Amino acid sequence: MREVASSYTPRQEIAPPHPTNFGYRFLTDAAGRPVNNDPIIVLHETVGSASSAINTFRTPHPNDADQRSYHALIRLNGTVVYIVPPEYRAFGAGNSVFDGPNGRETVNTNPQFPPSVNNFAYHISLETPGDGRGNQARHSGYTSAQYQSLAWLTARTGIPTNRITTHRAVDRSGSRSDPRSFDRERFLALLGQFAG
Repeated sequence: MREVASSYTPRQEIAPPHPTNFGYRFLTDAAGRPVNNDPIIVLHETVGSASSAINTFRTPHPNDADQRSYHALIRLNGTVVYIVPPEYRAFGAGNSVFDGPNGRETVNTNPQFPPSVNNFAYHISLETPGDGRGNQARHSGYTSAQYQSLAWLTARTGIPTNRITTHRAVDRSGSRSDPRSFDRERFLALLGQFAG
């Protein structure tokens, strides 16, 4: 993470996950081919409370199909919770592909599962507001503090805007729609202020 020139600094916490819920980033794919994808950011939402998501990540999941995590989570009040360190692989998007400036990107690290973006993704989740804790298509949206903290954290990664995407966009299972009610233009305007 790099420093950003700004008077804004959110409150920050660390909530380490159970070791079964993250792993090393691979230098080769399951077939032994070298992988060197540039990093992307995948935006998510928790659907439940931030505390519930953190408790899930702290619970052991020895079965590979059950493992899940984010690198960071942003509470409704804008607090940034660091979960998986950026040098490790968080399990935020299973069957997934990033369609970006370099074409379709995905990495298969386990032949028993579909390929995913996890090997080169930095996963950030926004805590869902109370009226979004279900499967409806939309909710009231995220707080101003969340957008501010998301822009601040994203600017610190140095990842360009054309490599920022959503779980919905990368998902190939057809079951993910997060982050719902996300205002990308609002986010990008704030990100531009942090970027310079």
